[in-house]
Amino acid sequence: MRSFTSLRGLRAIQTSLPRSTLISRSTSRPFSQLLQRPTRPAVLPQSSLRFAIRHNSDSARPLTDRSEDAAKEAEAEEQNRKRREQEPAYQITFTCKPCGNRSSHRMSKHGYHRGTVVIRCPSCKNRHVISDHLNIFFDQKSTLEDILEQQGGKLKRGYVEGDMEFWDDGTVTKKEESKSDQEQEQSK
Repeated sequence: MRSFTSLRGLRAIQTSLPRSTLISRSTSRPFSQLLQRPTRPAVLPQSSLRFAIRHNSDSARPLTDRSEDAAKEAEAEEQNRKRREQEPAYQITFTCKPCGNRSSHRMSKHGYHRGTVVIRCPSCKNRHVISDHLNIFFDQKSTLEDILEQQGGKLKRGYVEGDMEFWDDGTVTKKEESKSDQEQEQSK
């Protein structure tokens, strides 16, 4: 049990403190009220109200001033398509190991030799690293040849002339049409 002298010392400290720092019994709340938090304050300060509205994701206002014009978007899309047709590119056909699906994809030579190329399998949606010169996935710059060499695989190279495929090993086959090639021919 504490002595009365220690309690008197606490009372002396309490009386010496300014009145604003003391906790009054009228401002304290019962424990049950502390558990029930209000969902939203009744009045927000002006600065936090502005902040709340500005970052509200339910706002109908767009984040940019860009107007959605279908004609401009179509023109930009057509311009990008023409640019992609003219830039040097590789066609890669590979079999996804997890699902066994074989698919063809087009990638720019610039991306393959200078950037990072990741191709997504259309069947299982797995992503496959084809080259990484930006050191995103590997600690050193690597191409498909390097990646396959580490895994004990081999890359088969070839080129297309018309509708024929010529391979490094001397074989010649008829060109396989990818889905994107078939869709382009149907749209013409």
